[in-house]
Amino acid sequence: MPTTRMALLRLVRHRLVKDSLILYGVQISGYLLPFITQPYLARVLGPENIGLIGLGSAMAIYFVSAVEYGFAITGPRQIAIAQDEPGMVSKIYSTIVACRIALLAISILILAGVLLTVSKYRAHWALYAISFIQVCGWCLSPNWLMQGLQRMRYVAASDYTAKIVSVALVFLLVRYRGDYLWAAGLQASGFFLAALVGLAFVFRVLHVRLVVPSWEGMREQMRLGWPVFLSMASIPIVASSNTMILGYLASDAQVGYLASAMRLIIALRALVNPINSAVYPHLSKLAVRSPLEGVDFLVKRLFWVILPFLAGSFVLFFFSPWIIHIVFGREFGEAGVLLRIMAFTPCIYAASTCFGNYMLAFGFEKEWSKIILRLSVLNFILLGILLRFLAPARAVALTTTLIDAGALFFCALFFSRTVAEVKQRQAA
Repeated sequence: MPTTRMALLRLVRHRLVKDSLILYGVQISGYLLPFITQPYLARVLGPENIGLIGLGSAMAIYFVSAVEYGFAITGPRQIAIAQDEPGMVSKIYSTIVACRIALLAISILILAGVLLTVSKYRAHWALYAISFIQVCGWCLSPNWLMQGLQRMRYVAASDYTAKIVSVALVFLLVRYRGDYLWAAGLQASGFFLAALVGLAFVFRVLHVRLVVPSWEGMREQMRLGWPVFLSMASIPIVASSNTMILGYLASDAQVGYLASAMRLIIALRALVNPINSAVYPHLSKLAVRSPLEGVDFLVKRLFWVILPFLAGSFVLFFFSPWIIHIVFGREFGEAGVLLRIMAFTPCIYAASTCFGNYMLAFGFEKEWSKIILRLSVLNFILLGILLRFLAPARAVALTTTLIDAGALFFCALFFSRTVAEVKQRQAA
């Protein structure tokens, strides 16, 4: 027994395990705290206004993807490699921040143009403008830097602060159906507040300095991030486009049903992210220092990553009507059907993300980008076909499931084809 306790203690103290546990706390709070407010918002605002908020978030995701570019992947990898050189860390951070701010300025101009010229969006211009606060938060967020430095506790501290404040304000300010703008604003401002708290840690605790970036450095960062951007942006942009298409073809209530079902799916899928965020810098190091050890590390964790999400997917499939009724209320009955259609996507996503991390950590960014881009095109082809046979919201839900399954198939196939090459390379 003492030996077992010592082994468990060593395991918990391991940096990767600690980082994973911290980020799990962040992810769980990120969906547990909103679930405290979600039943309240669903009953106060109703399906139509929940749908409007979903459309505002979908619009914001386009610009979040632009500001994120590929830096969420390329940044942590560079920081992880240079973390013992403070000057280099400050240079990388400052250059990426400058690129993000430039992309934010372009995004503001594009949003203004869309709201001025498209009447459908101009009618709810305040909603889209308020939802854009989320983009500003993502632009300033230093989470990618703290991930690369493996200082996950600071990510947790900034995240907890913002979420607790946001949840408290929801109950204080959202009281009637017409208060959907307050709800949208509070959701978006949570990202901004978390970014401000994170920046305080960056400059006061981690002592990262801002330096004047060079044009050459900014161009190089944009070049490095381009392949990742093409693939990383495709995923949220496709999801947002599906929501926007649904908004054109169906009522706001139908968008509300889809948004409600997707919130539960995303909540379960998001539990994969802490593992990836903690493991990815470590896997990137192994890919450079010992590729064979990196492959073995990935294979060993694959089963244990998939298993809990498989169990969660079965729960969603069999109990979706009751879950929707409890969380959102009777008005959201159609969301139970949509949830059942997408029930197994969290498990599929967990598996495909493991293989995707292998491709990114081992330098197969271009190949990964090609897979994601092909699936993005396939998404719209499938959606166009399914819309002829199914109700719009159900067509979007089924398309989401099929595209996730396609991502797993192609990424796993690539892994099986190249892992032998990686082993031969290290042997040589």
